[in-house]
Amino acid sequence: MSLSAFSQNPRRPGAAVEFQDAWTPGDLVQFEALVSACALVAQSDGWVTPDETRRVAERMRTLPALDVFGVEDVIEAFEARIADFNNDPDMAHAIAESSIRRLREKPAAARAVAAAACAVASADGGFDAEERQTILRLCALLILSPQDLDLVAPRRRRT
Repeated sequence: MSLSAFSQNPRRPGAAVEFQDAWTPGDLVQFEALVSACALVAQSDGWVTPDETRRVAERMRTLPALDVFGVEDVIEAFEARIADFNNDPDMAHAIAESSIRRLREKPAAARAVAAAACAVASADGGFDAEERQTILRLCALLILSPQDLDLVAPRRRRT
């Protein structure tokens, strides 16, 4: 699986996102969706260890796409959302999905959120099955094609 979805230089039209064009500074809907997507991916296996939280935070610090919101603010909100998952996983999951769905009408921001979630998933060196399923669920919530993020191979035509 390619991680090209969060590169700044698209390999094909629609495959990547120019982050500076996707985000609106101060947009709370985008901020909440971003934090929620990252938290969903991090907890996709059912828990988030302190070491995993640290690795995700380190990965977030390397993503220039988060600069528009303030990386430290994103990390602080991420850690708070993880605490929500630890306290009431079902409620936190419902709130996270609701936050993510709000970006359906903003395709560039939706792709940016999905790409950031892919970056978080790769923080430990790759995608495991649970992380992959969570990313595919994010695509469904955001009405994105997993093919656009190189998460699934394009269907071949039968000849």
